[in-house]
Amino acid sequence: MTFEPVSKLDGHVAVITGGKGAIGWATAKRLAALGARIVSIDRSEPEKVQALLDTLPKVASGPHFALTASITDTAALNAAAEAVKQRAGRCDILVNSAGSAFRCPAEDFPEDKLDFILNLNLKGTYLAGQVFGNIMLKQQKGSIINIASIGGFNAYPLASAYLASKGGVVQLTRSFALEWGSRGVRVNGIGPTLMDSPLTKKAATTTSVTADFIKGRMLRDRLGLPRELLGAAIFLGSDASLLVNGHTVMCDDGYLIA
Repeated sequence: MTFEPVSKLDGHVAVITGGKGAIGWATAKRLAALGARIVSIDRSEPEKVQALLDTLPKVASGPHFALTASITDTAALNAAAEAVKQRAGRCDILVNSAGSAFRCPAEDFPEDKLDFILNLNLKGTYLAGQVFGNIMLKQQKGSIINIASIGGFNAYPLASAYLASKGGVVQLTRSFALEWGSRGVRVNGIGPTLMDSPLTKKAATTTSVTADFIKGRMLRDRLGLPRELLGAAIFLGSDASLLVNGHTVMCDDGYLIA
């Protein structure tokens, strides 16, 4: 087995769910810059996503392309996986970055919002991992990176559904890693702090209680930036992390030790 330099992902195909989101797009730009071919899976606006992908550096393994699918729909995901196999031939990296949040007291949390968040954040991560994990298992190699959260480890107010979903992501990461590690597929997570992203800003329009609680426990008074997760993503997606499996790499600026 040869060691691939962390600075090179030439020939790799990276599938990113939620590729037009802040974390997904930042990851796509960096992986493409290192030579990976990007496939972005989003539930809408394929022309807009493709226009974004067309701005990425060209890579030797072929053009970047956008696919439309809901990650909570197995049939749509299977169709997307088939398109990846037909057009790219393989899947080396899967980044599960699609997700959502909603702020509300637990006693009043709307059932439709509960279903939506659990389905997207947890079920969607599970199904995308399952579908593209099957491609990797046939290859006997691959790396899955799930976007978790500090909320998968520590609670904060008015985010019960989100916390439950991200706690589930942490455990499914460990479960998939346990079952697939011996067959060449590694599964890890990244646990961001409160991020400077449209998702955080949208959630804050409902209430500032959650963000104020988190900020009050931060070692530094600042939000994380999507680009500050990229070192972890590159590490986990490359052969530099061949012995890393089943872990969530915390990019929390020390939040969990505060």
